[in-house]
Amino acid sequence: MPYSFLPADHFQFAAAIVRAGADDGSWSERAQQALQDALGPPIKALHGPVDAWLGSLPMSVAVACTMGLYVVAMVWVWVLRREFVFRGAPDQRWWRDLRIWSTVVLLPYIAVYIWLGR
Repeated sequence: MPYSFLPADHFQFAAAIVRAGADDGSWSERAQQALQDALGPPIKALHGPVDAWLGSLPMSVAVACTMGLYVVAMVWVWVLRREFVFRGAPDQRWWRDLRIWSTVVLLPYIAVYIWLGR
């Protein structure tokens, strides 16, 4: 039987919370168990193939993708208009430029990936 992300009727989830542990445990534990019962099988069905595919890739691909995202974020910040970056600032001094600070924050992340991602 194929799994569906949506229950057959909208009361099924609420009923599962009530059934999950009538008097044992707290409401949050029953809700967590009901979520695991309802969403666990479809997520596991998707997780297996994706995990196998990602596991077959070399670590250098993951490092390159991560560093690429950081570089894209830095480039995107520097493309923003100057008026947008300084919006709400009392003056336009260099130390109020958020583009500089975002670059300063991202550079150590990139350095760590270069250093440890070999």
